[in-house]
Amino acid sequence: MTLGLQLWVLFGAVVYLGIILWMLKHKKLNVRFSITWLISGVCLLIFAACPYVVYVLRDIFRIEMPSNLVFAMVIGFMMLILLSLSAAVTKFSESIKRLTQSVAILEKRVRELETELNKKNDDRL
Repeated sequence: MTLGLQLWVLFGAVVYLGIILWMLKHKKLNVRFSITWLISGVCLLIFAACPYVVYVLRDIFRIEMPSNLVFAMVIGFMMLILLSLSAAVTKFSESIKRLTQSVAILEKRVRELETELNKKNDDRL
């Protein structure tokens, strides 16, 4: 990797981590979901600062090209993010279903009480 490219990748990694930290600070990103993003940013920063790490990992995993290792890791991080978001959506959909059922039960109870109250008022007249 040329020095110019390495500096651009370092700059991109720092900006990426800065955006994540800014979003965390302004509560635009949940801490639970940001962990995977932060790990991916730190890995990107390590790969940019020390490109030799990519070559060592390539040799450990017996991958032909270093770029293939980077792409495989990016795909792995994306799969982790998608899995965590799917789990969150499932949890929220269950919560919404329970809340909807509770609201329906409460509305039915309110209607029954209103009906009873109207009957009592009609009986008094």
